Amino acid sequence: MQGTDARGSSPAFLRPQNGSSHRSSGYVPGRIAPLRPPPPSQSHAAAEFTSARQEAQTRLPTLPVEQHRRQAEASRHKNTLICSAVSSLSLFVALGIFLGIASKYAPDENCPDQNPRLKNWSPGKDPEKQVIIKKGDLFRLNSDATVHSIVIQDGGLLVFGDDKEGSKNITLRTRFILIKDGGMLHVGAEKCRYKSKAAIILYGKSNEGADVPEFGKKFIGVGPEGVLELHGHQKVSWTLLSKTVHFSGLAYGHYTFKKNFYRGLNVRVIDQDTAEVLEVLKFDTHEFAEESLKLQNLLKNGRPGRIIAIAVGDSAAKNLLEETRVTIQNLLGSKFVRGLSYRQAWALVGVIGGGNSSCNESVRNYENHSTGGKALAQKEFFTVDGQKFVVRAYSEWNDGVPISGFQVEAVGGVILNLLDDVSSWEPGDRIVVASTDYSMYQTEEFTLLPCPECTKHQVKVKENPQFPHVGEVIDGVDMRAEVGVLTRNILIRGETENTCYLEKDCQFFSYDTFGGHIKIKDTIGYDTLGHCFFIEDGIEQRNTLFHNLGLVTKPGTLLPTDRNSSMCVGIRDKVYGSYVPVPATDCMAVSTFWISHPNNHLINNAAAGSQDAGIWYLFHKVATGDSHSLAIETKSELTPLGIFYNNRVHSNFKAGLFIDKGVKTTNASADDPREYLCLDNNARFRPHQDADPEKPRVAALIDRLISFKNNDHGAWVRGGDILIQNSGFADNGIGLTFASDGSFPNDEGASQEVSESLFIGESKNYGFQGGQNKYVGTGGIDNKTRTLPRNRTFPIRGFQIYDGPIHLTKCTFKNFVPTPDRFTSAVGFLMKNPWQMTPKNNISLVKFGPNVSLKAFFGKPGPWFEEGDLDGDKNSVFHDLDGSVTDYRDTYVGRMDNYLIQHPKCINITEWSGVICSGNYAQVYVQTWNGQNLSMTIVRDEYPAYPMVLRGINQRAAAFQQYQPVVMLQKGYTIHWNGKAPNVTYLYLINFNKNDWIRVGLCYQPKTDFLIVLETFQRRSSALSSKVERYLPVSSMMELEKNRSDKRFYFDNSTGLLFLFLQAKYNRDGHSYCSSQGCERIKIVTKDSSKGISNCMTKAYPKYYQVPTVIKKMPEKTTVPCTKCGTTQMVFTSDPHKSYLLVQINSSVDESSRAQQAFIYVNDTMFSFKDNGILIVAVDACTGTVLGNKLFSGIDIRHVGGYLKSGIPQRSIILLSTRSDVAIPNNLAEAFMSLGTAKPPYLQSNGSLAFLGFRGSIKPPWIKLSTSPAGHGLVQIEKYIPLQLEEYGCARAIKSRRKDLELLKKAARSH
Repeated sequence: MQGTDARGSSPAFLRPQNGSSHRSSGYVPGRIAPLRPPPPSQSHAAAEFTSARQEAQTRLPTLPVEQHRRQAEASRHKNTLICSAVSSLSLFVALGIFLGIASKYAPDENCPDQNPRLKNWSPGKDPEKQVIIKKGDLFRLNSDATVHSIVIQDGGLLVFGDDKEGSKNITLRTRFILIKDGGMLHVGAEKCRYKSKAAIILYGKSNEGADVPEFGKKFIGVGPEGVLELHGHQKVSWTLLSKTVHFSGLAYGHYTFKKNFYRGLNVRVIDQDTAEVLEVLKFDTHEFAEESLKLQNLLKNGRPGRIIAIAVGDSAAKNLLEETRVTIQNLLGSKFVRGLSYRQAWALVGVIGGGNSSCNESVRNYENHSTGGKALAQKEFFTVDGQKFVVRAYSEWNDGVPISGFQVEAVGGVILNLLDDVSSWEPGDRIVVASTDYSMYQTEEFTLLPCPECTKHQVKVKENPQFPHVGEVIDGVDMRAEVGVLTRNILIRGETENTCYLEKDCQFFSYDTFGGHIKIKDTIGYDTLGHCFFIEDGIEQRNTLFHNLGLVTKPGTLLPTDRNSSMCVGIRDKVYGSYVPVPATDCMAVSTFWISHPNNHLINNAAAGSQDAGIWYLFHKVATGDSHSLAIETKSELTPLGIFYNNRVHSNFKAGLFIDKGVKTTNASADDPREYLCLDNNARFRPHQDADPEKPRVAALIDRLISFKNNDHGAWVRGGDILIQNSGFADNGIGLTFASDGSFPNDEGASQEVSESLFIGESKNYGFQGGQNKYVGTGGIDNKTRTLPRNRTFPIRGFQIYDGPIHLTKCTFKNFVPTPDRFTSAVGFLMKNPWQMTPKNNISLVKFGPNVSLKAFFGKPGPWFEEGDLDGDKNSVFHDLDGSVTDYRDTYVGRMDNYLIQHPKCINITEWSGVICSGNYAQVYVQTWNGQNLSMTIVRDEYPAYPMVLRGINQRAAAFQQYQPVVMLQKGYTIHWNGKAPNVTYLYLINFNKNDWIRVGLCYQPKTDFLIVLETFQRRSSALSSKVERYLPVSSMMELEKNRSDKRFYFDNSTGLLFLFLQAKYNRDGHSYCSSQGCERIKIVTKDSSKGISNCMTKAYPKYYQVPTVIKKMPEKTTVPCTKCGTTQMVFTSDPHKSYLLVQINSSVDESSRAQQAFIYVNDTMFSFKDNGILIVAVDACTGTVLGNKLFSGIDIRHVGGYLKSGIPQRSIILLSTRSDVAIPNNLAEAFMSLGTAKPPYLQSNGSLAFLGFRGSIKPPWIKLSTSPAGHGLVQIEKYIPLQLEEYGCARAIKSRRKDLELLKKAARSH
């Protein structure tokens, strides 16, 4: 029996806010996933049929192996699992989609409903009628129908009728449809898309009737030789935003104000270009004449074009001076202000300098404490981005109460800019826009409006957004929200009851969850209960999930892994005895993509919000559920990973990507009372060729993962060998954590590497409070208010080191800035870590941006870190191979209070709580048996005043204990105990290379007898080599030190210390902890029966004290910047076949500091000002080549407008910046409109101005104008602009390599 993994070692997660009661508009509860019953009892030969299947399902039925084979050969889309918004009880929808199968009834592959042999079929509405469509029955359904059930078999055919106008609109209600043995159901065909609307409604309660074997209740099931063809309108399933959608549709949000008894003239000043409310003012012109003068001065000094809204509160006329009234009349165009009297209700919306045509006003007379209605003024405007908005002002008396108020809001719909051509989406369609914040509950549904002004990349939505949705690449990471269309003309839906009726589920849901809703082709799984895209049995392989979107995946009740904390504890009908499930370890794993076997392919998918994980790979030791009876060993832990390419994960609570764990595959029993299929920490992913541990390892490749705004982990990955590359992590609680694949000595050691990736601590995606985002604080490089993961004080880390060995290389870190509330570091360590830590954790060629204040952090006692006194905490360490972290090449970085690794020339980095040292390092694995669960104290002979106390890794009830200190080689150490020394102790040499050595002295009671042998332990067989070498005693330390390789020991009775050398005999291979010969270990056995405490510290020192020395000289500090450090990629997007251009524009009046400098930056080239003025840079939008730059200063500034209109070629990106107090020429606003603004913007005569425009026939969504008045600081624009788009008019667009499509073909061939 060797070391067990007592880590429990996936992260411990805080309980999320329970979101089960949240329902968005248009909410349909549910999920689609295969149900998995328990395995057969030991006393039964076959699985018993159970009626306890209690959640919505989509699955291929489990069949005998030969039938599985025949089905696979017959189907183009093998083992396809489909998920979408669906129920949570026993709906089994088993769909096999056979596309493009030729039919003898439609030899031209046209419309199946036009087959002349079809008979019109009208079964009427009879809920008791059980329909069997058999050989010779060729039916066309032309009208609505309700039946009990439909079985189509033996060549029977049912076709939904259609017509050219698409006017049939047929609804079929039934409890289930079973298609088998040559039966066929057609709704449209591949070359004749169904034009009408077809709905199959599955009705019934979960407690009505018996289950159909293999399918259950409320399902569409396709058995052997059955054919189901569904071919509706072809629509783009989902895409991404290409421009950020603001909260309420306006960049500064909507504005609402209402107040009673607010006397005087209430005034709002509104920016005509952005709809921002600039000033909120009140002038008591009833009581004070000077208030009237203040209002007059405000209007006279106001900038022309500013929107002014005025509303009377109570009364404003008494001291409203005539000259002020005239000013309002002349500047705002009012017709009523001159006659305004006592307590009259008056409201106005006008534009300074706009005259009567720009003014809207209303007045109501005051009579008997009422005005007989509201004086309402309103006027519509457009922002510079083209969004229509309305400004309203109102005033009234109501039952003696004066009321005044204002509104500024978007009207007429909000236009969304999208990445792909969505001209197939139609007015009336429902779409869903994903959250781009930590909470998935910021996902929103919208209804499309007619939009004649929209391009093919735009749609207009009816509702104003409640939350912002990012439509940009921010700080190099693609955070654009997914947008999916929910409307389909072929609908399969589970009909639900109005209320919950099963007590078991009603404690968790207030609604019926026994229903469903399926969307097929480029699938969207939305608002689901339980796992969504579900590959569950652990035996399914070679499935391809391509371009699917899952979002808002909520807890369900069916499986233990579906459940949240309250469900986990509350549902106990399948546990043994009185066992109470532990939510963190038994449940709480609901995932959008649940992948139970690694040999499946995920390409271009998005997991955009789950209560727990976005994509979860887990590993079954044996097949489960319906496949359990096949008794197939899955070997999933050893099987190489399928294709993983270009997937997105965000807005998940636990983790974006999670690779770890398995499920329990036995029934609940006295030995293990947990429920069947609960989460289990029993699996470790270690892929080998052909799933054979005797063959070479095969690295699992995670290529192009985009992970952002996940509350806890961007990715948690256990196992080896694993390589993550070309990935972007941003705004996660912890960006990425690697965990080793097992427990030494059974774990042979593996490689875990991340390369060519980008880590962003806190980006410019500031988030938005609401939608169950709980934590808000300041942070980021600009210290602005933002939403936060986990907690306001949670230590954010980009890359987290747990145990190792890991290799972090060619990666870039940006925006890691600590705040007074929390530590934010690029590299950090697992907090409260009891586990091993290897000095083979390597970091090289990394780059830290200028806004990384804390490169590495080892923690400090306090919140989250507690005392930092667990074994892993104390031994935290990594190797800086090239000095790219520390500026000292080939050094090790450890905790500042760890003197096992130090020497006199080490360098303390106080802000890291770390120390930089040169030297060579390894580990000693100390395993103790037949003793108490002791604390072990290890002391370096050179630093006896700084001992390290290790409490051990295993639980106190374990049969043995283990300790793994990191040690500097070629040094001496002593080991002591807080009780009687163990009777059996093993000392393993971990990460020792041939001839590496240390000397150890272990404390025992005087006159102890020893049996000491050297053994070689074989990991895979857990066997010992036949050669065992015995250690012999010597009489002095001098004799012991004559030859370190001799098998000798020296016991110093005066101190109680047993001394011996640990020296490796064999070379170590690769990442393995030990040599290929096995793990060398020294076994020490004593028969000491005394009960004293074996702590020899006071006797050992100063006798064995050594003066600290440097074995390996500290290198010189590197002063030359590393030109090859960091990722070579500028941007990480979900469309990697496209090229992007990074542009930055800084405009400033004051350049007193470098941070306030004005410039234009295009990719790697900076264009600086040589003089004050306006700088313009033009870039070819097709190639990204800078066409030229021109500075206008002095009197030449007046020519800027003309240059922009005629001096720049078509298909050009224009960047404009200003420096100092520049007089903006009058014609510049018109020039900006020709370059992409929706209207001529208002440009202040001084201040700062930054503009990004396009010379061409379209207005791209990245057009941006930013202005700032003088004295308001820097104006900045940063954008990642896509190049070489057809829309730009690029004549010779080069077809980019589509690696995703190449991999899709490769996946198809692997079938």
